[in-house]
Amino acid sequence: MKRFEKVLNYFVEKGYKFDNVRDDVMKFKDVEWNDYYELEGYRDICCVEVDYNYMNRKKYDVIVVKNKKVYGNNNMDLLFKYMLKVYIGDNKKVLLSEYMNKFDNESLFGLLYNFRSGRWNVNDYNDRFENWCRRSGMLIKEKINVYNRLWLVK
Repeated sequence: MKRFEKVLNYFVEKGYKFDNVRDDVMKFKDVEWNDYYELEGYRDICCVEVDYNYMNRKKYDVIVVKNKKVYGNNNMDLLFKYMLKVYIGDNKKVLLSEYMNKFDNESLFGLLYNFRSGRWNVNDYNDRFENWCRRSGMLIKEKINVYNRLWLVK
């Protein structure tokens, strides 16, 4: 808790704007590399938003989490299942491919997944995305004609 508050205070004192994504997840906008690099020993709770234009940028978004449990498998599974339920809404079932194509990588789950993986988005790889859906317990396989279709069912 003290480490989290120390990092928050550090960025607030530098005058960076932030979004309170959740009580235990903060996202600071347009942080200069030198200010991030000065934080030695906080890499487990602090991460730079990585993209393909990584080395050519002057400013970065920094994600800060309270502790490692926030992005542990159990919490991530629950968060993904919650996002699936919200997406499906009143529909009975949705195609997996439709959800994967419309997945919001800027959502809380996307930010935490990026924090864990360092560079990959949630929907960059079909098999990884399918595993997240399977672990939510909402994925079924249905045979239509000759093809198997993957559906997300509420």
